[in-house]
Amino acid sequence: MAPKREPGRANLPSRAVGTAPESTRRHLSRHWEIYFFLTAFALLSLQVYLFNADIDSLSDLHGAIALFADFEVFVANRLAYICAPAIFFPLAFLLACGRQPAWRRRYLDILGWYLILRMAIQLIGLNILAFDSVTPKFLLITQLLFFLPYSLSIWGWIYWRLDVIARSKSRLFFRLDCEGSQPRPIDYFVASFSSVFSATISGIKGNSVRARVLILVHGFLIYDIMGLTLSRAIALVQSH
Repeated sequence: MAPKREPGRANLPSRAVGTAPESTRRHLSRHWEIYFFLTAFALLSLQVYLFNADIDSLSDLHGAIALFADFEVFVANRLAYICAPAIFFPLAFLLACGRQPAWRRRYLDILGWYLILRMAIQLIGLNILAFDSVTPKFLLITQLLFFLPYSLSIWGWIYWRLDVIARSKSRLFFRLDCEGSQPRPIDYFVASFSSVFSATISGIKGNSVRARVLILVHGFLIYDIMGLTLSRAIALVQSH
C-alpha cells in the first residue's frame, strides 16, 4: 500500500521547503548596494523637502544663506525632475535584472560621487544656517536629524568602496574590528555609525597616511554635526 501524502504538498518539491530565507539572503547580498542608494536618496530628498517646506520661515535671506536657499529651491524645483528619473529608473532596472550589465559598476560609482558632493554641500549649508541668528531653530534640528544618518551611510560606503578597490590590488586601506579575515559590507557601515557613540573612530583604522587622513575628515564631520546639534538644542532650551 502506497504511503499517504499530506493534502496540498503532493506536488511540492522537497527542496522548495525552507529555501525562502536563503534566497532572500542571496538577493540582499547581491543587491544591497542598490538598496543603500535608494535609502540614501530618500534621506537626501527628505532634507530638501523639509527645507523647502520651512523656507518661508526664514525671516532674512541674505548672503550665504540666500545662496544655499536658492540651491535647495533649484534642487527641489528643477534638478529633481532630472535626477529622479536618472537615478530611480536605472536602480529599479538593476534590481529587477537577472544578470549584471557591464555599466553597473561605473553607474553606481557615479551615484556615489554625486552623493558625496551633495553631502559636502549640505554640510556647508548646515553650518551657514547654524551661525545665522534669524534661522528658525527647528529648521536646523530637522535638517540635522536627516543629515546625520545620511552622512554616516555615505562614509560607510566610502570605506567599503575604497577597500574593494585596494583589495583588487592585493592590499587593504583599512583594518576593521570584525569577525573573519575579510570584512563584509555591513562591517564598514557599523564602523561608521559607531563613531557617533565613541570619542574616537575606533572601529576602523587606516593602513596608510591617506586612509588615516580620510578617517580624520570623517571624525571632523561627526564632531561638527554633534556640535551643531548641541548648540541648537541649548538655544531651544534657553528660548523657553
